[in-house]
Amino acid sequence: MMAKKKSKQSKRNPVLVLLLVLLTMFSLLGLSFRLLLIPPITRILAENTVNSSLSDFKHSELVEVAEMGRAYVAGDKGATLPEGTNEKTAYPPDVISHMDDVRYVIHMALIATIALVVLLIISLIIAGIKAGRRTISFGLLFGGIMAVVLALVLATIGFVNFDRLFTAMHELFFAEGTWTFAVDSLLICTYPIEFWIGMGIVWAILLMLLSSIVSFIGYLFGRGTTRIPRQGSNTRSELVNVG
Repeated sequence: MMAKKKSKQSKRNPVLVLLLVLLTMFSLLGLSFRLLLIPPITRILAENTVNSSLSDFKHSELVEVAEMGRAYVAGDKGATLPEGTNEKTAYPPDVISHMDDVRYVIHMALIATIALVVLLIISLIIAGIKAGRRTISFGLLFGGIMAVVLALVLATIGFVNFDRLFTAMHELFFAEGTWTFAVDSLLICTYPIEFWIGMGIVWAILLMLLSSIVSFIGYLFGRGTTRIPRQGSNTRSELVNVG
């Protein structure tokens, strides 16, 4: 006896697709942001941007201070900051407070990223069981594309007016008056605006790289899937021998 079989692999669940697109996009944002805390990135940027002309520290010393700051906000065990009262040679209490705020934001971003990745994995499993490969393919493909689009939008805004973008990001995450310091302070000499421009460029590159990989995986995952014939079509449905 022969019976018609509607292949689950050719269906596409729009609700699951939308969920996967959003989870993929935000997971990629979080993962690429976390990669910015890799020590070589901070060191390379610091070596090319620290402002020793306004500082009492040598160029190499400022680079080391930059690495100390990265380790501190990343939550590395035993990481410390150069505490003191003179903002030109140390980090006074207001700077320490700001660095604590940055560390908290980064820590919460890590928790959110882990939660998003876990939800994405669970959703991929559910999509595979309930809807099939086409739903997974579309979710990963367009989730990666949307992340690239977002990276390009932010890059364009940064190119047009980076100061405004930088200010908006700080106003979003930090209280007013807690993140402005003297231009010749140790913090600003260690992390001048050029450092953050470079960090923004690296983030955009990492985001686009990860997004391209995920989109390509989504494309590969969707290859070989078939479409369900329209009702009334002359295309023959897949047949399976059931006995």
